[in-house]
Amino acid sequence: MADRFDDSDMKIVGRPATPAAQANEALRFIEYTSKEHFNGNFRKAKALGANIVSAFSYRAAPEELVSLIREHGVEPTPAVIRQVRFLSVFSAQVAIENFLPSQLLSSVAMGELYDTLRLYSADFYEDLAKSGAFSFYNMTLSSLSDAADAIGRQFAALCGQPDDPALVSLGAELHRLNLQVYRKAINGYAFV
Repeated sequence: MADRFDDSDMKIVGRPATPAAQANEALRFIEYTSKEHFNGNFRKAKALGANIVSAFSYRAAPEELVSLIREHGVEPTPAVIRQVRFLSVFSAQVAIENFLPSQLLSSVAMGELYDTLRLYSADFYEDLAKSGAFSFYNMTLSSLSDAADAIGRQFAALCGQPDDPALVSLGAELHRLNLQVYRKAINGYAFV
């Protein structure tokens, strides 16, 4: 039987970075992180991550959310509310990754978001971690051009009714609304 892990025929493209180049890159990273720390962006990213948790850490769904769900002809069952909360966290992640000025600040904000969620809503955090919903949403985003409609279809599927137009419409609208709210919140922090 042939060795499936034999990589002797693999070619490496490019040259490894020289120690001087690695040192320069490390120095640039340190300078960048220092700048972000001293200009207040780190503090703002942490505050954003912690504060955004209030959008989905509720025990009982807010009345305006229940009304929106019903306006779409969907019954706000615990299973639907669970998926609404998962979608809200996913939308927050998309907004943070797309609307913050750097990937480093996005990572800081997301880390604080998850730390805060785990601290104040451990059961929901564990449920979210086990759900796999983000994997499905991420695959959806990478494959289609109309993200909100694709998210809506995935939302309906996660609710167990992939062909339900009311759930598709609800999921799409929730994602659009979430992105608007999160973008406004991000803009309010005035990152430099």
